[in-house]
Amino acid sequence: MTDPGAAALPDPARTASERTISGGGAAGVGIASIVAAGCGYLVLLLAARSLDPARNADFLVFWSLLFGVFGVLGGVQSESTRASHAAESRSGGARILPWGLLLGGLAAVVVGATAPWWGEQVLGDAWIPGVVAVGLGAVLFAGHSAVAGILAGQLRWGTYSVLVGAEAATRLLLVVVVVLAGAATDQLELAVAVAAGAWIVLAAISRPVRSVAGAVADVAAPRLLANTGKAAVAAASSAALVVGFPVLLRLTSGDVEFADAAPLILAISVTRAPLLMPLAAYQGVAITHFMANRDRGLGALSRVLVLITVLGAGAAVAAALIGPWLLRLLFGDAYGVPGPVLAGLTLGATALAFLTMTGAAVLATGRHTVYALGWLAATTTSLALLFTPLSMEARAVLALTIGPLVGIVIHAVAVQRSTRVA
Repeated sequence: MTDPGAAALPDPARTASERTISGGGAAGVGIASIVAAGCGYLVLLLAARSLDPARNADFLVFWSLLFGVFGVLGGVQSESTRASHAAESRSGGARILPWGLLLGGLAAVVVGATAPWWGEQVLGDAWIPGVVAVGLGAVLFAGHSAVAGILAGQLRWGTYSVLVGAEAATRLLLVVVVVLAGAATDQLELAVAVAAGAWIVLAAISRPVRSVAGAVADVAAPRLLANTGKAAVAAASSAALVVGFPVLLRLTSGDVEFADAAPLILAISVTRAPLLMPLAAYQGVAITHFMANRDRGLGALSRVLVLITVLGAGAAVAAALIGPWLLRLLFGDAYGVPGPVLAGLTLGATALAFLTMTGAAVLATGRHTVYALGWLAATTTSLALLFTPLSMEARAVLALTIGPLVGIVIHAVAVQRSTRVA
């Protein structure tokens, strides 16, 4: 069966943009990203409405930890996209999905083995169910990342969009069931984690999804693992800034200060989703697009960078003006955050969006080490700023704004140098 979202094999007579994604494919990915963002918002809303602020703070930290691990495994998706796209003209490479699942299993082992040292501090007294949920989610999401990356690399945007939307919708459905049943925190955590296995259900009913199981990379297994490892290092840094930041905030704040942190943590989450969740869905598009337009350097991303700037600036103004009122309306009076803090967090999300796109461009050139270096530099800078003697709100805004700028510079220089070499 032919995937209706699949593109034809590259035709030299076509433009570069036609070789990467069609208008219909882009619209499908856009709709999927909106569904993913909307479902994520609704999950956070349901948790805030069904848990008291203290229990919700614990759930939000779990959410941050889980999606931080998912973010690390996003390196599987990035490298799967690059490797499967490059493999179109080659043969004999390693199969991508089994190695992706192996990395997910290794991540679960690391989480479980190290949990006695951090579990209680991060997840509270009842930390064991949370650790189990994170480990299970890691294995399931590794499979999701490999499948999504292969679909993106093969330009099968229709099936890719279904996968992205289905994973988020499954999470929302499971959370609704748990809330209706009584909304225990550990049950919410398990529901959020196992939704990452939606790809297994899709594989059972969709031939296009099943077909990716045999997809191969452009390189043998050792090189694939090395490349994926570097992508995972960068993804770990990305995850720490994008979704794992509340964990860093908790580890660098005192217990008394953090006791009232639920509004700030929620604000960090909701100011990221409008820009970063769509970009996560479009990252595969960006990688394949840049691979077809490497000679243009950062100019290949000029349109999306301009769009990010306009959207980010507009969102920051809106956050300052109506953000405090909107947070209280949606989540309750206990979730009040000043407008300037919301605007600063939104600008931080804009900087992270820039870093995500410049990173995709670097990865597309095959410079995995520089890709990882840019993200590591951003995370290290942000972490250092969290130790400054400022208020928790000021530390969060500075860390999320200045750190990404360091990584952007490293990535931008690398992309331009690769263009001159080419």
